[in-house]
Amino acid sequence: MPAYCAPPPDAAVLGAVETALVSHPTFGDSNHIRDQLAVACRRRLHTLGSTLPEAGRLATLLDGAPPARQRQLLGDTVLRCAVQHAIRQLQLPDGYGLPLPQCAALFQAAAEHLRAGLPGGPLVAHLPPMARLHDARAMGEEDTGADTYIWHAWQEDTPYARAFLAVMHDNDGAPLATPTPHERTLLRRGLRLLETLLPRLTASALSHVQLVALLPELGTWRSKASSSPLRVHGSVFLNQELIGNPWWLAEHLLHEALHQKLHDLRHGHSLLAPDYARDDGIKICALWNAPDDDGNHDWDAHSVLAGFHAYLHLALLCLQAERQEAPLSPQYGPIGQHMCGSRRAIDRARYLGEQLLTTLWPELGIAGRHMTHWLLDALDVLDTQRRPAGATLHLLLDLYQRQSRQLAALLMRQPPPDGEALARQAAHELAMTREALHMLDRELPPASLAQEQHWPQVRQRILQALWPLTHDATLMERAAYPQAQALIAQMVQQSSRQLAALGALA
Repeated sequence: MPAYCAPPPDAAVLGAVETALVSHPTFGDSNHIRDQLAVACRRRLHTLGSTLPEAGRLATLLDGAPPARQRQLLGDTVLRCAVQHAIRQLQLPDGYGLPLPQCAALFQAAAEHLRAGLPGGPLVAHLPPMARLHDARAMGEEDTGADTYIWHAWQEDTPYARAFLAVMHDNDGAPLATPTPHERTLLRRGLRLLETLLPRLTASALSHVQLVALLPELGTWRSKASSSPLRVHGSVFLNQELIGNPWWLAEHLLHEALHQKLHDLRHGHSLLAPDYARDDGIKICALWNAPDDDGNHDWDAHSVLAGFHAYLHLALLCLQAERQEAPLSPQYGPIGQHMCGSRRAIDRARYLGEQLLTTLWPELGIAGRHMTHWLLDALDVLDTQRRPAGATLHLLLDLYQRQSRQLAALLMRQPPPDGEALARQAAHELAMTREALHMLDRELPPASLAQEQHWPQVRQRILQALWPLTHDATLMERAAYPQAQALIAQMVQQSSRQLAALGALA
């Protein structure tokens, strides 16, 4: 069965990779990325000024403000939404987003905020000090993620708070939760762990996040762990029920903050081809995601680049966490199953990077191509036991194993909905596995009657037979390997759809 911990490079190598990821002058330096974002936002505000004078006046004020002040104000979630919504409505009057009069009022409020010399942005101006994600801000501290706040339902009648709630309603429809004192403590504990593991990367990533919000496990959030929607700039969202484990929280907080960093990078650099989002744009299958009718397993160039960027950084996080687990476990507990694991993160990053370099290369802009090569160079340093190019069986079996646990949990909670149907599905998966193994001159070992008919046991037997194939480089060189791998992919994805129909994946 799989080991999710990869052999780590030396501690000095991990530190050097962290330094590289935050200091690259184009793709890593957060001050540069946010400065380029400010240039783009000011340009859009000047464009809006011919229609909305309030936008023009705000742009002129920003032109004369120090760079750090521009970064703070233009990191405001609502202000950035207002800029984007106003531009869209002038170019494509489809009624999307905040109405133009409301955008004008928000620009006016931002100008007053800037003239008054108030810190941060208008959205967080009325939040109490206890809402800071960091416990306290030291005097003279560098402009970093210490400006990140935790959402509280505090003075919701302010213009920026009303606009934020309207944006949230349009994009997700879920209510926002005001955290309890205990939940604030949990959030800060996860942050401290993250800062312990990757202090420079944490500061860099969180400098792109103005707001962390908790969402209750309702509606669509019953199956979501965390989110950082592209249309809600500078904000990340965490499932309120899942923040209790600090390892989980450290990983998800970094993951979503990295997405926001990439969102900011997109505003100032040609990461993607101008028409990448066209209806017939190239997509690839994220093999570790369950196939569904909504196409969540089919990723376009933006999703693949964002995933590659995130998983490369998460590989570094997991390598550091696994290396330091022993001294940190008295304070934070064991990692257990609460992180994705360095091997899994490396494998997913490798797959996505290879897809960018081959299938999706035409969908990338000039900066996106340079960034792909840069991230692949960093991955080569972290991946000390690289799999052969084109190998995907391990990704498919990762999904198969995770869903096997979900099936076992379902059958423990309730009787099987149709025992004969489960037995037929088990027999079907065994038959496809035997065929794939036969192509490679391999056979399933003998088994008991239960291991032939009981679906959870069948799946465990299949996993035990197929996992050794994922690291046999000689076997991967055989001419029949791609065909066998494709047959297993068909089996895994068909089985996933059957589990979804049974309700096992809810």
